Amino acid sequence: MKVLCLNPPSKYSRNIARDLFYGCWCKGKRIAGQLFPPLNLLYVATSLKQEGHDVSVLDAQAERKDSAAVMRDIERTKPEILFIPTSTMNIKEDSTLLREYKNAHPNMITVAFGSHINFDPKQSLDYGGIDYGIAREPEMVIKELVNALARGEPVEDIKGISFVKNHRLCINPPAPFIQNLDDIPIPDRSYIRDFAYFSPLVKKVPWTNALTSRGCPGKCNFCTSPYFYGQSLRFRSAENVVQEMKYLISLGYQEVFYRDETFTAHQPRLKKICELLIERGIKISWLCNARIDTLRSKETIALMRKAGCHLVKIGVESGSQLILDNIRKGIKVEDTIKVFKWMNEVGMESHAHMMLGCPGETKETVEQTIKFIKMIKPTTVTFNAFTLFPGTPMYDEIKAKLPELDGAQHDTLREHSIGDHSEIYTELSEEEVGQAVRCAYKDFYIRPAYVWQTLKKMRSLDEFRRTISAGLDVFSYAAGGDE
Repeated sequence: MKVLCLNPPSKYSRNIARDLFYGCWCKGKRIAGQLFPPLNLLYVATSLKQEGHDVSVLDAQAERKDSAAVMRDIERTKPEILFIPTSTMNIKEDSTLLREYKNAHPNMITVAFGSHINFDPKQSLDYGGIDYGIAREPEMVIKELVNALARGEPVEDIKGISFVKNHRLCINPPAPFIQNLDDIPIPDRSYIRDFAYFSPLVKKVPWTNALTSRGCPGKCNFCTSPYFYGQSLRFRSAENVVQEMKYLISLGYQEVFYRDETFTAHQPRLKKICELLIERGIKISWLCNARIDTLRSKETIALMRKAGCHLVKIGVESGSQLILDNIRKGIKVEDTIKVFKWMNEVGMESHAHMMLGCPGETKETVEQTIKFIKMIKPTTVTFNAFTLFPGTPMYDEIKAKLPELDGAQHDTLREHSIGDHSEIYTELSEEEVGQAVRCAYKDFYIRPAYVWQTLKKMRSLDEFRRTISAGLDVFSYAAGGDE
């Protein structure tokens, strides 16, 4: 079948990081205008291509195409099936787009996958425009669905799909999780080779992103990942990860941004990956996500540095132990201090994810967090407003108190930049949380000493340009500009 995998445009933001399957996606100036390759679509496209289908990928964000331009592409290429990734913050806007496309091309089958489809399939399909929703991991389910459609076979019993038949919502049992991630083909990057994606955290270009595991060892009450991917972590083997690195080098890529929730979760695998890169002389730059409790020694960080890792992103969230306990982060403030000290000592750059407006937040804990982040000295930092996402324990807790709670109301315009019913679980209003986020950016970034230290680290004109571009976005947001 002729299949179009679409990374949809948004009229509310020039950049939305839609590259992961689960949960929340960030956007706008607050994340310095980062634009990621649509990794989730590449997994889907590659899986369908191997089945013999005629697959194309359209990244409307990278090509700066609006909905009208995408409509013209659809009219020109006439796909039989259209796939999109969607999430809680995008479901309403994405459904509107799909309704427009289907009204113009009623025979085109539309399929959506992502967290909101997984956690609230009824609302997702009620918005209209979606013929089939895919729960959990899409690769195997999508192959089964498209193959059945191509053969004209019934699809009603396929596990992992939701649909409406005879005006009745049908939600099938979920498909089993993919246990051996080495069985999933390495994504075909030829679909996106011509586009220049952007991240200020990247040191070398061209770069791309990759995923080597699914799940997270944490059980934070605000995050959808453990509940989307299941309670057990699954990993690609070290050999498979290194094989993909060599493939990316052959395509000309110089850096990989690993988007795993916790790349460092499996210590023996982490050590093996680093050792293979060093032993085989594979020269490629990379960065990854980690949890504080998975960086157990200075030696581990030094080994990663030697193997080409130049930056580690960590969910610090708060400088208050009370807040960390309230969100079930499972880490101690003193351990965070220790790990950032190690990273600074071995020359590993760091990025700290922070959240304001968490359960129990007060003006005092916000001030404590801002002082804390200055003290541990990450290279860069992002601040988010705590947000309630369907599929998380915190959402369920507030839903019990507020039955009219609708996760999709926190859409692209509001997500992460303003509080989310904050008055129920904090001493701050929604507006005060939003103000705290902007003030935190000001306090951290708009410091002469920080700006000077950042500029001194620049090693190339390209790095300087990317840093200035990202900095202008962040400064504009901190000063009250649109996200």
